[in-house]
Amino acid sequence: MFKTRLAILLLLMMLGNTAVAFEQDSELSWWAKSKQVMVGLWNSTTESLAKLVKQPNETAYTTEKDAIFAQVWNEVTPTFEKVLQLEEEQESLPNSAWIRRDKKDNKSDINELLDEAVAILSLSNTDQTRQRIRVLEKNIREMKQKISEYRQKQVSAPVRSTWLKTVEDYDAKIEQLKEHIQRNYEEIGKLKNQFAQKLGEKGLFINQEQLEVLLSSVVGDDIIQSSIVYDNVKQISQQLMTLTINTGEDVEISQRYYGMYTVLLKTLLHMQQTFINNIDRKYLPKIDKIVADVQDTNAITRNLLRAERDKNRRRHLAANLKAQNLTLQTAALYKRHLIRQRGKMVRAMEKTVSDFQIAQNTYKTVTLSGELVNLLRSSQKSFDLLLNIQVPELLVFENKQMKQEFAKLTQRLAE
Repeated sequence: MFKTRLAILLLLMMLGNTAVAFEQDSELSWWAKSKQVMVGLWNSTTESLAKLVKQPNETAYTTEKDAIFAQVWNEVTPTFEKVLQLEEEQESLPNSAWIRRDKKDNKSDINELLDEAVAILSLSNTDQTRQRIRVLEKNIREMKQKISEYRQKQVSAPVRSTWLKTVEDYDAKIEQLKEHIQRNYEEIGKLKNQFAQKLGEKGLFINQEQLEVLLSSVVGDDIIQSSIVYDNVKQISQQLMTLTINTGEDVEISQRYYGMYTVLLKTLLHMQQTFINNIDRKYLPKIDKIVADVQDTNAITRNLLRAERDKNRRRHLAANLKAQNLTLQTAALYKRHLIRQRGKMVRAMEKTVSDFQIAQNTYKTVTLSGELVNLLRSSQKSFDLLLNIQVPELLVFENKQMKQEFAKLTQRLAE
């Protein structure tokens, strides 16, 4: 009965179609641009997957993974076909035209489809855990803010009152919020362990400190989603290889499947280039702007401190100077982190470029389906290498304040 239900579920997924549209915006990360379509894709799967929870844990988890991959396959293969068709039309189009389509129009359509493909390949149950962590972290921030408000109200609150909240009432509220915060921290700890385990199942093996970097960095979501994409790409490549083998000596059909593989690599290149562009055009300039602003404020603070004689004012200025220097130190650490992650992505992209060039050349010249199968088989190792390259380096924070400042800078960079 379970197999029958699963077959029906997968059949329904294969029959479904999801239309997606993207606006071109180089200033947004590929993950930000794909978030809406990811939500749509996930929602279309969640209701069916909920039925699997009643199954034994191991079986349910395996079935859930299979169901998600079926969804990814169903959504992404038509997109690959469209890209392949547009790629074939590219050479026959004029370089520019007033009325009819030209190469620039065609290229724009291809890029939109590649954005769509990246979004589909990002579909994973891992993101649900990440979203839950974010919600809990937001709740903690809000509860800490509420505690701060209650402490301010305590200043003018009466010791005893029939109608007004007393100092004791606010103490009780604060203690209750502290308990909620502690429970949230405990749940976050459990979710982080689950999160690291799920990333490991996709080939991204990281320790607790590296996970903290991923969850607090502005490029963390992109790195996490890259690992999900690589894992789905590896599975799709395996499926294309199986289909190619099953075609036997039918070179025309085999080439079609291999053409989809070249689009798969092109999608990876698109994602990797967007990651690099975001660091170059968005995050690094923002870091430099933050540093420049703090340096200007720092110079003013130093001048005020030199001219000030009052001890209390000097103490406040010295505290300001210390906070500004912490921001400068943390910004320098953040910049090194972004440059290193950019370097990792450049190395990953170089490997993808080499694989893509060979795949594209093979697609145009091969005459035996067996050659396509061999190249598809060898590509599996390349995807494992891509995962290993992108493991984030361990950031060393000098103190708790620097770690908190790093998180604050992440919020400013993400604006």
